[in-house]
Amino acid sequence: MKKHSLLVLPFALMALPAAAHAAEPEHVTFEHAGDRYVYTVKTVGNHKIIDGTETRSGKRFTLRVSDKRVTGTVGDNEVRFHRSAVTPLAETETASDR
Repeated sequence: MKKHSLLVLPFALMALPAAAHAAEPEHVTFEHAGDRYVYTVKTVGNHKIIDGTETRSGKRFTLRVSDKRVTGTVGDNEVRFHRSAVTPLAETETASDR
């Protein structure tokens, strides 16, 4: 379960700058290792909220991203780690559904 959260986060963080300026949360889709993720990013105060689903399993995830930490849930599991622990997977592309 934590594996999925760590895979999803690098892509979600790459989408933050574009989605943070949108009036409506933008739906972002990406695939990694055969899994497809669909999520939105919205700004609440000084945090970004990433809310989405891994489409094959239907597992939902919600991540609250601050300058230093990431907290949230992936399925029924709580996750919490330092944002500095995230290493973007540069070979995977993100794409907008719009």
